[in-house]
Amino acid sequence: MTGQGLGNSLVVLAAIGFWGYCLFDLTMTDELEMRLFSKPVWVVLLVFTSLLGSLLWFFAGRPQRPSPR
Repeated sequence: MTGQGLGNSLVVLAAIGFWGYCLFDLTMTDELEMRLFSKPVWVVLLVFTSLLGSLLWFFAGRPQRPSPR
């Protein structure tokens, strides 16, 4: 495997890991805390739009957690 192939593989694995994290985070989040859409809509977005849906969930759908002080 060449260096470029290994690099591409790592990028793909990171994207899959991020998608999995977002899907898990979505399933563990209470629907009342979600922003923008309901849980079924978020699941459809995550499953069918993959990385774009993950980015949307991460930046626009997750509940805002209070920052520790």
